[in-house]
Amino acid sequence: MQTAKHSKSTKADILDSALDIVREAGALSLTIDAVAERSGFSKGGVLYNFPTKDALIAAMVQRLADRFAEEIETARASHMRSKSPTLAAMVDVTEIWLRENKSIARAILVTHMKSPNLIDSFMALKKRLKDAIRAEHPDFSEALAIWCSLEGLHFADAHGVMLHTDDERTGIFANLRRRLSLT
Repeated sequence: MQTAKHSKSTKADILDSALDIVREAGALSLTIDAVAERSGFSKGGVLYNFPTKDALIAAMVQRLADRFAEEIETARASHMRSKSPTLAAMVDVTEIWLRENKSIARAILVTHMKSPNLIDSFMALKKRLKDAIRAEHPDFSEALAIWCSLEGLHFADAHGVMLHTDDERTGIFANLRRRLSLT
């Protein structure tokens, strides 16, 4: 059992190192050698856990999808009186991720262009979120408009074409929250 626990810890350490590289230096800086150096594992140790760069990237995307889902679930609890607790949580989490994970969004974009199947875990998460929002929100078209606003902010940021100031972005998120309130 200790080996399985150690293996999970090793994989987590490698993934954290890979995400740090992308966050700090961009997706093009992600190499097996860079991950080995950053994580303190040998190149062979990294390749043992992730036999290819694509396997590493797929695991990174899965880890991000899991983290995003966990953060939404946590934030959801504070929005139970909203038109859609799930969508209200997505507003909160997206605002935080846009502030803290800019390089990660760009990396996912680069990954999708190179190998579209590597983002399957994020697409599966988005389908689950869409189903939850459809079940919660009384006007699904309004919910989709709010979600599209979040996606637009995310993609503008990922493409490096965000024109809104921090104050404008804060106002946008406040408007989206008002649209989801029951009052």
